Amino acid sequence: MRKQKERLKGASNREERLLNKLFLSLGRSGLAGDIGDDAAVIRPSGRMAVSIDSYSDGVHFNRLVPDDSIGYRTVTGAVSDISAMGSAAESVLISMGLPRKVSEEKFFALYGGIKKACKKWSLKVEGGDLVASRNLYISVCAMGPAGRALRRSGAKKGDILFITSYPGLSAAGLELLKAGGSVKDFLVKKFLYPDIFSGDGKKLFPFVSSLMDSSDGLLDSCRSMAFQSGVALNIDSALVPLKKELVAFCGGREKALRMALEGGEDYYLVGTSPREKFAKIKVPVFTLGTALEGKGVFLDGNRTDYKGFRHFS
Repeated sequence: MRKQKERLKGASNREERLLNKLFLSLGRSGLAGDIGDDAAVIRPSGRMAVSIDSYSDGVHFNRLVPDDSIGYRTVTGAVSDISAMGSAAESVLISMGLPRKVSEEKFFALYGGIKKACKKWSLKVEGGDLVASRNLYISVCAMGPAGRALRRSGAKKGDILFITSYPGLSAAGLELLKAGGSVKDFLVKKFLYPDIFSGDGKKLFPFVSSLMDSSDGLLDSCRSMAFQSGVALNIDSALVPLKKELVAFCGGREKALRMALEGGEDYYLVGTSPREKFAKIKVPVFTLGTALEGKGVFLDGNRTDYKGFRHFS
């Protein structure tokens, strides 16, 4: 620790000084290597799943989003992508572009959210970079053992379509936040601090034929999965799980269903499972429908005109 403090004292510019302060604040439990090195050295035991997620001011967040939420959501998005491949993230690399006018207080609030997410998902910070930029942006690279390397292209005719949790909560939270909702509200929290699939992968992944996360919305996820698998996916509207808070916010089931289908950034898993394997899944999932011969996505047997997710800006 003395060595690290000496490096902090001798930092030659603002970027290096902030990075040094950051790594000191993370502590040894959150830092895989040593500060000041040019690269991280990792020892993978086999194939690695690697994903990078980038968030930029004005596209993925605006002044309504608290600073710690920005950091938290960026890490969560990258970790969710690893989970969607049937893997579990173990470490991250973080790159940030920071306007020169941004205060150190804001910087550490951003990293407070990053630290919170890393603690929740048991991640080590392997390293990072910080540069001056016109607009704020954060990129997070998440890494973990590859596992089965599940893809979007494995759905077959007759497979059961499922989701691991309630869709639409993040989209509703954003709408409520824009309308002046409190950060303490259940739906707003679901937008600011989203959850990911955190169950035991061994009880899900072996029984799955295709998988992806729902960050771009349930409908767009199904469209992508159907296209890459060469099948049609039919969603039974009566099976779509709708949280009571979502139905109340939307003033009824019809609007809530649309938000559940179109809204994004929920970070849950959407997948298909062969009918004979579906009953073997030992984590909570909701049945949504069935994979059929054909192309595209259907709602109750009819092509849907529902739109997919778009960023709020």
